[in-house]
Amino acid sequence: MSYRASKSGLAADIEKKLEAKLDDLEAEGVPQAIVDWLNAVLSHEDDVCQGREWRDIHEFLQDGTRLCRVMSTLREQEDQAALKYSSSKSAFFCMDNIGKFLKAAEGYGVKKNDLFQTSDLYEGVKGPFVNVLTSLHALGLVSKSKYFMPEYCGRGALAQENPRGFTEEEMKAQSASITPKINSGSQGFASQAGMRAPGTCRHINQNA
Repeated sequence: MSYRASKSGLAADIEKKLEAKLDDLEAEGVPQAIVDWLNAVLSHEDDVCQGREWRDIHEFLQDGTRLCRVMSTLREQEDQAALKYSSSKSAFFCMDNIGKFLKAAEGYGVKKNDLFQTSDLYEGVKGPFVNVLTSLHALGLVSKSKYFMPEYCGRGALAQENPRGFTEEEMKAQSASITPKINSGSQGFASQAGMRAPGTCRHINQNA
């Protein structure tokens, strides 16, 4: 986990909102449903996540290799090639793996606005990590719509819109508070392509 300076003012308020949303998702059982599904998809590799909290998910997925393996299994059903990834633990290659997963997830059917930023997963900070959970939830729902087995059992429907819940002033404050921590370059999947405005989160419809 990289070092992050403490936030204040509007940026701190936004972080608290994101943390509260993550707490809500945990209360609704979303992380548990995600872990159960990931473990089922990876069960043939005898590689499972032992915990059900967001910190456990972060540790399990941080290097991006398991995400690539899950995505490869989903792609196999559609006769698409498996993703190639690196087993290196360096930040560059880990973020490159995550980037490959994100690009493949979009190709699989997850809406671009529903995808997290590489830093949301790699840095493992509670507030922004809500974006990882909502993205994986969306991926599970897309796989369910394609009748992929094992079936994702999280509740909800695929979102048709993406309300932010923050004012323009809050968004500008959050953007101004971000300091780049890793110069990941501009080549390949580690370029941060497809990243959204920092501090935003995605909507899960739990009413379906």
